[in-house]
Amino acid sequence: MTTDAMPSGSPDRIAGGHSDDGADHSAARQAAFARFRWYNASVLKGLFAAALFDQTMLPTVSAGVESTGRIRFTPFERAFRTAAADQLAFWSEDPDRSVEFERLKRLHRDVKGVGYNGIRYSALNPESWNWILYSTIFMMRNAYTPITGEELSEQDDQFFWEFVTEAFSGLELPGRGRLPATYVEALHHYDEMVRTKLRRTKTLDNVVESLLSPPVPEFLPRVSRPMWSIVGPVIGHIVFICSFGIMHPDVRKMAPVEWTRLNRFEFQVAATLLPLAYRYLPKRLQYSPLAYNRWRYEQLVARYQAMGLDSFAPPPGGLGCPFTA
Repeated sequence: MTTDAMPSGSPDRIAGGHSDDGADHSAARQAAFARFRWYNASVLKGLFAAALFDQTMLPTVSAGVESTGRIRFTPFERAFRTAAADQLAFWSEDPDRSVEFERLKRLHRDVKGVGYNGIRYSALNPESWNWILYSTIFMMRNAYTPITGEELSEQDDQFFWEFVTEAFSGLELPGRGRLPATYVEALHHYDEMVRTKLRRTKTLDNVVESLLSPPVPEFLPRVSRPMWSIVGPVIGHIVFICSFGIMHPDVRKMAPVEWTRLNRFEFQVAATLLPLAYRYLPKRLQYSPLAYNRWRYEQLVARYQAMGLDSFAPPPGGLGCPFTA
């Protein structure tokens, strides 16, 4: 899968590569996981949320999403719920994480029927369910370089895939619903879905319209709502530039918008400025609430551990008499 920001995916790409030294490979994996963990804490990922619009281009997903109307009429509320689930997936601990995963699967059992397009849909159909996971993981992966300024190697791609699929393991369906083990397999599957299954849909048209002309959020105080007609489209345009800049080119071509030379320039500007924000913004402003809580916890633990002695044995020569100079 290729984007403006990422190196092209090739059928010949290897699956991340393994060091001949198992210890070196394990150390590299742990270091990569630590990078990805704190990258995933950043709320800057929200600027790329519209890259998830590829989910609505699978007709079976489109039918289910359109039947509820939430993504069209209450997009902000839906986005907040998605962000909350994301935090629980990455930053909560069991049993909270497992309870959330089971809740999501249980509630999706009710999402089934025949859609506006005459297509029978079920949210727990393995193809539809996994397409949501693929979309989410690739959005997170493709936003990594524009946010951090760091390029991902082939080995990094594999480590990133392992990092996210481990976090999402509780959401996988059994049997043929399991996600592949390698990034390369996932990349091939995504490209095949784009080539054979994705279409421009009514839901895609609706979400793009909501992005470029966002409805007034219900949570916005009434006194500030008149300003939304100015602020809303600006925010929508920023999210459009960031999100469509990391989209698969063939997905972007299906969308009811034109990706212009000016848009490409705007994306490059964003990809220049965002790493500065990622590096210098205070953690309290940049990290999501649960992530910031975890960061503070780990900082305090490290500080308290640093206060300890290396040994409780008496020091050589003793400490001396406290009553003598």
